[in-house]
Amino acid sequence: MKKFFWLIIAVLFTSGAFAQQKEVLNVKEFKKQIKKEKVIILDVRTPQEFADGHIKNAINADWKNPEEFQMKISQLPKAEAVYVYCRTGARSEKASASLQANGFTHVAGLDGGMEAWKKAGKRVSKAKQ
Repeated sequence: MKKFFWLIIAVLFTSGAFAQQKEVLNVKEFKKQIKKEKVIILDVRTPQEFADGHIKNAINADWKNPEEFQMKISQLPKAEAVYVYCRTGARSEKASASLQANGFTHVAGLDGGMEAWKKAGKRVSKAKQ
């Protein structure tokens, strides 16, 4: 019986090691991470919000348009890290959960979203998508 108990404990602890990784990063850490190669920056705001200013190299996938969102994320490589943001963080939290449900293994959100990014004085791009 003791062996069975320890086996269950071992399984519970090791299964957590393979869980999908989701983080919420502050502006400084988010900026540091998106400078790495092979990352996807995903802006889940509306096209109008995106046009008003976005993080350089971001891909726009409107969370409020479920068909568009699913189509856009279906074209992304699931093995790459995805850094998600919206205006304040609410949509990106939901989008992050959806990304994980769709098999993305490393998803990180921007704490406070684009509002925090701008407040920190970070640059925004107004170039078309």
